[in-house]
Order: sequence, then C-alpha cells, then structure tokens
Amino acid sequence: MRFANGETITKADLSVYLDRRVDLRSTSRNVWGVQTTLREMALVRALALEGAAMGQPREEGKEAQRFDDVYAQAVYTKLAPACKPPADETAARQFFQDHPQAFRVPPMARLSRVILPASESLEGEPAAAWLMKQAQAVASGAKSFDDLAKQAESVYKLDAQGDLGWVTLFEEDASVLRVLATTNQGEMVGPIREGDFAYLFKVDEKREGRQLAWGDVAVSVPTRAVTYCRQEGSKKVREDLFKKYGVDLDGAAIRALFSKQSAAN
Repeated sequence: MRFANGETITKADLSVYLDRRVDLRSTSRNVWGVQTTLREMALVRALALEGAAMGQPREEGKEAQRFDDVYAQAVYTKLAPACKPPADETAARQFFQDHPQAFRVPPMARLSRVILPASESLEGEPAAAWLMKQAQAVASGAKSFDDLAKQAESVYKLDAQGDLGWVTLFEEDASVLRVLATTNQGEMVGPIREGDFAYLFKVDEKREGRQLAWGDVAVSVPTRAVTYCRQEGSKKVREDLFKKYGVDLDGAAIRALFSKQSAAN
C-alpha cells in the first residue's frame, strides 16, 4: 500500500496493527482479508493526514502514531454527512423512488466449502491440484461433496468444512462472493488459490436478488434512509481521501507476500 507522499504500509505495519486489532486477525489469513484490512489501515492513515491538514489536535503522546483509530474516528465524524430521516411520507416515497438500490435484497446462497492449506499435499499432490481432481469426481457423481468435506476435515480442522449455511452474496470488490453471486444452484466454484489456502465451493441452494416494493418497506423507509445515507457517506469519504492522498493498493505485492510464505512452508 502506497501514498502519493511516499508513505507505505508495510508487512511490519500490518503485523503491529493486527496485534492491536484482534477482531481482524481471523479475516486476514488470505488475500481478500488482507486487502480489506489494508484498506481500513489506509483510511485510518488518510484520516490522520486530513486531520492534520484541518488542524484537528492529537491526543498527547500519540502524535507519532500513524494508525490511530480513535483520532481517525474523530476526524471522520467531522467529514461525514449529517443523515436525517425523511420528514414525512411524501419525502419517504420520494427517497424510495430515487434510491431503488437501497431497497434491493442481494442474492443469497446456501454454500458448502472445502478449505485446505495450499502447502498441504494429499495423495502425493498439492492441495489445489488434488481439489481439482476431487471437483471432477463430484461433478461426475463418483463422490459427494459431503464426502469430500469429511475427507478434507481429516486433514484440516481449523476452519469449517462442508455446509456453511446461508450466506449473503454481496458483490464486493476482490471477493469470491462476486463470482458466487453469478453461479447457478448446484454448480461448483474453484479450486481457488488465495494466500495460504485453496478453496472449493458448491452452491447447494440459491435465492436470487429481488427489488422490494413500497408496500414491503413503507414502515422501514425512514430507518433505511439514514442507514443508506451513512453507508454512501462512508464510501464518499473513503473515495475522496484515497484520491486526495493517492492511495494505491498493491495487489501484486500482497499476492507475492503470500506466495513467499507458502513457498517457505
């Protein structure tokens, strides 16, 4: 991660940040999770730079702390828009008509997953190559996905194997959810090699996204309007600051980092 002023967010910075933000550790074990964490770190740093430009005072003793979440939140509060609910039903209807995307239910899927360390060898083959053969066996009917998940669980137990339940398929950037959102019921996705792990997914059931009607949401429009305003405001603050401070997420460097880790194992 680089900024236009020459600053970078290094592997060491990430490690220190995760030591403090234990809530992010479990999601930072693959490329997608690390990218999400780095974007959050970049926003915290960009808010600190913006706060300095605004003259927002720092807490004594923390002036040199680059990733100060508390200070970043104080600056963000000054930049974020004030969000108020529609004044009456007429305004609520107008908001509903002007922002259909705020009232769209995203697709959902009941997913099954097999996850294996990329460095693992099974039956003499690397995990990704082994999963490819297993996917072919499942597709041909020679093996069930449940049996495959049980076999994988005998090798790797730290993450859930098999049925993950219903998952909302938000079409987020740099996420396998985007691919799964376009996958049909009964189909598999993968093997996918990301970071330290190889994945294989199966869409067991799927509910397509749908647009809600006014009658479905009339009572909740005021609350939804405020939530949507805050979500869009957050996106705009991030986009504006990333543009102002020239934030560049180096995806190739992140993938190379994981490749080196896997090769070292």
